[in-house]
Amino acid sequence: MKNLYIAIIILIFTTFVSAHATYEPPTTQEKNLFSQLLAQLENTTVPKKDITDVIQTFERPLIISFPCNSNDTNNFVVSVITTKLAKFDENNSHKDVVTGGTYSWNCLVTTEADKVTLQCNNELRLNPEILLNGTGVNPTVHQIENQVILYHELLHGQLMIDAIKSPGTWRHEICNKTPQQTVDYSYVDPDHKIINPLQTQFASELMKMQGGEVIAKNIMPNDTQNGSFAIRVFNINDYPQFVNGGEATLMAVNIGDTKFGSFNNTVFLEGSLINKTKSGIAWLYLFDNQTSKESKPDYAGIVWAKRVAGLWANGKASDSDFYNVIQYLIRQNIIASNNKESGASAIPYWLKNNANWWFEGKIDDTTFLNSIQYLISNKIIS
Repeated sequence: MKNLYIAIIILIFTTFVSAHATYEPPTTQEKNLFSQLLAQLENTTVPKKDITDVIQTFERPLIISFPCNSNDTNNFVVSVITTKLAKFDENNSHKDVVTGGTYSWNCLVTTEADKVTLQCNNELRLNPEILLNGTGVNPTVHQIENQVILYHELLHGQLMIDAIKSPGTWRHEICNKTPQQTVDYSYVDPDHKIINPLQTQFASELMKMQGGEVIAKNIMPNDTQNGSFAIRVFNINDYPQFVNGGEATLMAVNIGDTKFGSFNNTVFLEGSLINKTKSGIAWLYLFDNQTSKESKPDYAGIVWAKRVAGLWANGKASDSDFYNVIQYLIRQNIIASNNKESGASAIPYWLKNNANWWFEGKIDDTTFLNSIQYLISNKIIS
């Protein structure tokens, strides 16, 4: 087990929240992140729950109407649902956890002439600090987790839409709702009882495509001692592809103070529930050495490099961070260099313009990478 390297531990907490009072438009950075991730999510061939309805609401209203039964309180129900990307609100983050994103339902409900109307102006928020933080995390794992975060949040929208569209309890309740009664939004799955298994399956399929594995572990409050726990995660003999070593990244919900241990080829995870009254879940992303150190370039690595370059161009990452990008590109043989490590030489100012254009999609990967190659080949940077 000495060759199994625990690369990093990150807490990712994605959740449904109640609506914000005031809408704030997203930043350009947040718009770009959303566009990139949504395109990847829509284009992936990995099986997942159909989320077409909620994605549609970003472009045009989704209108769902249906008649009530003759003996119901109301005669007709109309739901008009839209979703907007909004600026991430750090003040809404939960204490002691890192919030990857939120999806909020915000419906104005009116009843007039026995007709119930729900005008829902929902909001999606994505945390750029999480989505852009590739430092120390395998780029492939980071990119997979970003897709999982977006998928998770969109599920909060789709599950409620499913309830509105389908004959059943929700329709019966809304057809018999009085003006004083509230609407039941529990179908968004705030406790993630439906979403977590869907998220785990999606992440597992994405990892398998990249030659890795996902191991999910649920920790219930009654499995702990005053919130503290120690659980068996896996035995190396059950995953022969990792016998010769590997790399592991932990993602978790409602879990903190984590550390790993091993005994007789068995890996154990210790930690504590942040909220002792609620369950936690841990996802362990595993890569073998060959996969995690593969020299050929991968799309997820290019996306990570582009994001760090964009931060650097906008003064939100240091020159050292950008040199880490150059080192990655050299190690992956994307850029040729006699030196396998980049030096701390001065970087021409115009390269920041190129980096920003690359991040915004105004120039393609080849154009930007050629500019880096030019600087290295001419020993302007090393």
